[in-house]
Amino acid sequence: MKTISRIFYSMPANCLFFVVLPIFYFLFVLAYDPFHISDFLAVGRERFTLNLIITTLILLGVLSLSRMLLFILRHIIDLNWTLYTIWCVGEVAFAAAMFSILLGIGWAGTHLYLAVLTGCFLYLAGILVFPYAIISMAIQLYIYSKRSTAPAVDEKSLIRFYDDQKRLKLIVSSEAVLYIQAEENYVHIVHMDNGRVKNFTLRSSMRALEEMLSRHGLIRCHRSYFVNSSHVELVKKDVNGFALAQLDQGGISPIPVSKRYYDAVTELL
Repeated sequence: MKTISRIFYSMPANCLFFVVLPIFYFLFVLAYDPFHISDFLAVGRERFTLNLIITTLILLGVLSLSRMLLFILRHIIDLNWTLYTIWCVGEVAFAAAMFSILLGIGWAGTHLYLAVLTGCFLYLAGILVFPYAIISMAIQLYIYSKRSTAPAVDEKSLIRFYDDQKRLKLIVSSEAVLYIQAEENYVHIVHMDNGRVKNFTLRSSMRALEEMLSRHGLIRCHRSYFVNSSHVELVKKDVNGFALAQLDQGGISPIPVSKRYYDAVTELL
């Protein structure tokens, strides 16, 4: 299944969720009283306004933590639409659980806790499904608009990969290439394509490609690797003292950097 765009992991996109959703919840409940939620929030003791404010703050806290976590994990996880939907449902479920602690105390003796928890989830899901969908669609429209207005690719920046039989197999922008790895009689060309990481396997040798790759700005970082320095976020050493290049795309293992090429790589960062 298609993975979500990396824009969904960005801080501006996540700010939209943890700012807009609580505001929408507060104003929508206050203005329209959907599903007669005011009776539920009042817990039979005229506490509607107080509980509305508290639940709004709870929702803000839950979404802030969840979206900050999504931002922090942006280089580790690579969610598809199903998993991202589960993430959003999890946010609603966790917020509903926090709501139920507050409201369960007020309804103690008249409602079972499970009934309060279920009610919190259903009310919250029914209200927030609209802003979740609208914000997600707005981000998707932004992504499509950026793609449609993207400038034409400079022909000089295109890398043409030929196999060992001199047959053209792949044309890709040099900026889209993340790294290239040699493996016996093949090379793996890892590149971006419409926001997704793809791995193209070419029957060729690194030696045959070395001059062309250097001409297009890729640098050798290891006996078996060339890397695009513009996609390297940092170079760090592991517990064993081996240098590793961390790339700016999630779901990609760090690229080894040998001592011979360490200085050349770090100078470009």
